[in-house]
Amino acid sequence: MRPIPIIYLVLIFFLQSCGPNDREKVLQKKQAEVSRKEQQLLSWEQRLKVREQELDLAMQLLDSTRKHTDSAGAINPAVSGRWIVKMTCTETTCEGSALGDSKTEQWEISYAQNNIVVRAYSGPVLVRTYVGAYKNNILSIADEKPNSGARIRAIINLVGDEKMEGNREIAQKDCKIVYALTLEKTR
Repeated sequence: MRPIPIIYLVLIFFLQSCGPNDREKVLQKKQAEVSRKEQQLLSWEQRLKVREQELDLAMQLLDSTRKHTDSAGAINPAVSGRWIVKMTCTETTCEGSALGDSKTEQWEISYAQNNIVVRAYSGPVLVRTYVGAYKNNILSIADEKPNSGARIRAIINLVGDEKMEGNREIAQKDCKIVYALTLEKTR
């Protein structure tokens, strides 16, 4: 009767030895998942750092524009009002954009203290707000709150009481687009 209990002991030994292997596999699977999630978090952290640097740069630009405007800003009533803005792409390195692309927006230009505030509309929808300065017949504005990671600036010359011309530059992480601008005042 002795051989039967030995077989049971051998079977129990083999069954127990299978258990830790399964546990090790589950543990390795969980460790791989944790490692993958850590990599995702590191990637998100890097993207957030880049965004933070872009926002800091934009804030520095706005602060320097405001300081420059406060000390030497000028007010020209011909600049204030509603303008139809025609934009034509003259330079691009971005996918989805082509030379000659055009679009039209309506801009409401006003003064807030010595600063220029431009509200850009596409139809009835406010799409962007620019802040900047006006000096020596040149309007220099930048996107107030860059939300797409793109830096948007425009330099516009006052050509007459009802006409302005200039350029608008959109600088993204790996590309840029330049538009020629023609602004005509509406009544």
